[in-house]
Amino acid sequence: MTMAAGLPTPGQNEAVRELHAVERLTDAGVQVAAVPEHTLDNGYLAIEVIVDCRRPADWKPLVPLGDTEPVTILVPPRYPLQPPLVSTPHRRFAFLPHVVWGDGVCLYLAENDWAPNNGMHGLATRLIAWFRMVAEGTLSTADPVLEPPITERSRAQARLIVRPDLPQRLATDPRPWIAMAVIEAAGGYTYEVRGWLSHSDPLPAAAGAGNRTFLAPVLGLPDEVGFSYPRSWGGLLAAIAGQSIVLPEFDAAVQSSVERTGWMWTADERPDARPLTLVLMVSPAPGPRASRSRAAYLAAWTIETPDRRFRPGQQGDPVVWVPVYDQRPTHTVRRDATRPASWLRSRRVLLLGCGGLGAPIAEYCVRAGAAELHLVDKGVVRPGVLVRQPYGTTDIGWPKARTLAAHLAQAGSETSIEPVTADAVEIIMRPEGPPDVDLIVDATAAHTVGAALERTRWRHDGPLPPLLSVVVGHDCSLGVATLALTGANGAGNDILRRLAVTASDDSTLADVLDEFYPDLPRSDRFIPEPGCSDPTYRGSAADMAFFASSFLNEALQLLPDDLNPATPRRWAAVVRSPAAAGRRSGVDRRHWREQLTTIDTTNEYEVRIDRFALADVRREVIRMAEQRGGDVETGGLLLGQIDRAARVAWVSEAQPLPAGSTASTEALVLDPAKARDAVNQRRFRTRRLVEFIGAWHTHPWAAARPSGDDTLAMAKMAADNGAPVVMVIFGNGAGDSWERWLDGSGVPEWYARLYFPA
Repeated sequence: MTMAAGLPTPGQNEAVRELHAVERLTDAGVQVAAVPEHTLDNGYLAIEVIVDCRRPADWKPLVPLGDTEPVTILVPPRYPLQPPLVSTPHRRFAFLPHVVWGDGVCLYLAENDWAPNNGMHGLATRLIAWFRMVAEGTLSTADPVLEPPITERSRAQARLIVRPDLPQRLATDPRPWIAMAVIEAAGGYTYEVRGWLSHSDPLPAAAGAGNRTFLAPVLGLPDEVGFSYPRSWGGLLAAIAGQSIVLPEFDAAVQSSVERTGWMWTADERPDARPLTLVLMVSPAPGPRASRSRAAYLAAWTIETPDRRFRPGQQGDPVVWVPVYDQRPTHTVRRDATRPASWLRSRRVLLLGCGGLGAPIAEYCVRAGAAELHLVDKGVVRPGVLVRQPYGTTDIGWPKARTLAAHLAQAGSETSIEPVTADAVEIIMRPEGPPDVDLIVDATAAHTVGAALERTRWRHDGPLPPLLSVVVGHDCSLGVATLALTGANGAGNDILRRLAVTASDDSTLADVLDEFYPDLPRSDRFIPEPGCSDPTYRGSAADMAFFASSFLNEALQLLPDDLNPATPRRWAAVVRSPAAAGRRSGVDRRHWREQLTTIDTTNEYEVRIDRFALADVRREVIRMAEQRGGDVETGGLLLGQIDRAARVAWVSEAQPLPAGSTASTEALVLDPAKARDAVNQRRFRTRRLVEFIGAWHTHPWAAARPSGDDTLAMAKMAADNGAPVVMVIFGNGAGDSWERWLDGSGVPEWYARLYFPA
């Protein structure tokens, strides 16, 4: 070790004092043998200590141990704010767990494992314990990070990313072998392994112009890396020769990689993107293991000469360590493996809207490893949105979808990203339907898009993927995420409406009703700059990150791999911001049973009857049967909403007939004005989400089919009402469904149709 003229720092002097204190406290368990006056050329202070390794005669050490063992403690300049390192002056411990490069003892597997407040007392405790376990034969396995020793300052400017797994035939072959890696120079001194070639695979053919790939030999070492850190090409050859690699075969592989690269590489060379003389090594994990991996560790070196030419190495060429970022699926565990976002892995997503909520959700999908991401937005980047959307000044005026796709391409994911600059309604309503995906996310907050999704929900043949719709309030104090799972008979508008109806009778949701269905139109509309076509909400980038992540996490927790038949299909999550003054924060999650649905084929509407409305009808039928007999017709009012854009009629509640109305075998006679008066309170409480929309009646003795008088009566009702009305008939058709329904089981036969003013 070359000594420099540097003097120890105050921290290093503190370490010396602590070690002398340890010497006294451990009763010579650790003795300070030598403290140099100067530091090494890298600034570390190399303190020589001796560890007492005396032990009972019946112990069986993992390796031969003396009564004392010499150890070097390398103290960094910023001690104790940097962890010290430990090495030995020999290689007897080379293949023990926790040992790297033959002589480095890893007492701390991660930098944060070092507790600076414990200082040398903590290090000595671990060091004594490590030697004790070696002596006892109880040292457990570990996965220390294989990096250059701290005494090596040389490190290549390049870095190597490895994503593909080795072919199975190589990963399981215990013998020494030589293969090839196909490497691409991605630029910025970043290199990526694109594939592996064994000896039986054909070498790549000559490529077209602009190709930046080259070959590098890969050595499969039969044993873990126990050799000393190589500093020259000759040292590297000596190290691999000790691992039974045949040197002439290795030389031939290096020569072949150079020659073949001459055919493959067709791009201009740049300092940050040029072919390198690389050597990759694959080795098993150290230490005894129940299931040892043949290819656990990857290491790489490159020669570094003044001419920087791509050529075979020569004996005296210096070699430098190339940092390897190992991302092989079989040897890495994703950091999000147990989180809700893991559902997105390898799935396909259609995202509508690339704005404040859509853009961060898109990024989360890419980083979670989605297989495909379709981005749809018709807008361009405007200067004002830079406050809260992830775009830059150079993006102004460019289509959002394309710009976001370009940004996300830098995330290092293998997600296939397809930007589409178009109106989301066009994509939803196209004849072939939306793209075949596993999840649709509507982040547009556009009424037209919501209506299109609602219409598609009932018109589409076959199951549709889950739909997540997200929206925030005008001041970002709260937001709502709705989730329609596969099989749900409503989309985002349906679920948000149902949430608001629930809120009309639940004071804990009053803020939801006031925000999204205000009693009076909001007068403080926010138009941030001239030319902004639509009013928008007030919110920051931090608000968007909070709501986007909260919405997505809430939804992903509910997205199962296999949907249980008993799982509710319609969900809503109310998310309240912690920054909202005077309001409680947190998430309020609700769900509802599926509605009864039927298609009015005459008018091409879907009629949806809430289970609460069906229960209202049943109670009235039972009440009338007790008073007048089971064969007497009865009827009443339908309360709900008719959406002409979505072409959906929601029946939320049912009421008995108001005064002045009659139900007979001939027809239902109803005064619309009196009917509206009867439901005014509900209309007011629900902000017009539940109002008079028609009438229901029963055929307890016949099928649920309208008579001529029914049709005439409903046509007159529509004319008197000046708006469409719905007729629903509950009948006693074939079988015993009517009786079972009255007994509390099943659903009766029913019929629904809309009537419009002439």
